[in-house]
Amino acid sequence: MDGMLLPIILAGVVAMVVWFASGLINGLVRGDKRKLQQRLTTEPSFSAAPGAEDLSIDLQGAREVVPQFLARKPIIQALQRRLLQSYPKTTVRKFLLIVTALGACGFILTDLISGNPMIAAGVGAFGAYLPFFLMASRRSKRQRAVTLQLPEALDFLSRIIKAGHSLTTGLQMMSEELPKPLSEEFRRAYDQHSLGQSLEDSLKEMAERVESTDFAFFVTAILIQRQTGGDLSEVLNKISNMIRQRIYLAQSVSAKTAEGRFTGYIMVAFPAVLFCICYYIQPDYGNVLLHTNKGLKMLGMAFTLQMSGLYLIKKITTVRV
Repeated sequence: MDGMLLPIILAGVVAMVVWFASGLINGLVRGDKRKLQQRLTTEPSFSAAPGAEDLSIDLQGAREVVPQFLARKPIIQALQRRLLQSYPKTTVRKFLLIVTALGACGFILTDLISGNPMIAAGVGAFGAYLPFFLMASRRSKRQRAVTLQLPEALDFLSRIIKAGHSLTTGLQMMSEELPKPLSEEFRRAYDQHSLGQSLEDSLKEMAERVESTDFAFFVTAILIQRQTGGDLSEVLNKISNMIRQRIYLAQSVSAKTAEGRFTGYIMVAFPAVLFCICYYIQPDYGNVLLHTNKGLKMLGMAFTLQMSGLYLIKKITTVRV
């Protein structure tokens, strides 16, 4: 079993590097979020003052616990936004300390136990990557919850406006009556407006925090209505119906592509399960791969190709709605 550890760890490190690089490339190639942010921030009447930094209130709070030259970096700002969407009470400094501690502890403990720097580096890299994986998983779950809660929230706000209440009162009531996590975003926007920030800026910052196309439709509709006028309750009802149709379409697509995803999982898991069975029945066959240099390289390459295939299958079966 000791011989199996090195190729698995090395292949895991390579797979994590490939996964991180692919995510970085996707972030650079996909410009829809940047276009969305430009739509929300380039309104003539809401332009920033000359020389002002494009930092929200939350990012200004992060600047107090992160050196100023780092807080201005796009990667730190992106990390802060993702922390707000996954762990709102966690600061950038605390998160980076956790990443550093896990990576260092994994490297030191593994090096003391195994005495192999390569294995220790692999375990340390996995420990440092683990907080990012948990943050991405929690953020994705929260984004789905926000999307599913949004239609009912818009209907609720439409009824509040029809009853004669103001939009500010509607935000306050939504923060009190709606379930989490959507109520937390409306509470933050209402608190910012209560502290003196304009309602338009509070809504735009809320859209940037949520980073949802459906939520951006809602915020954009309010911004346009406050400039041009019109029946906001009717607009909210139409947006709510549209979002429901988008959710239904996304769920239908997910159901139709479930077979392809399940097939990919089976194809990835089958070689590993079959190897373990063969190794248990006839260890001599497995020792050729586990105790020779060529065998270890082949195992590492096979694992890397398996992870790459799983990633490609996921990309193929993921249809954006």
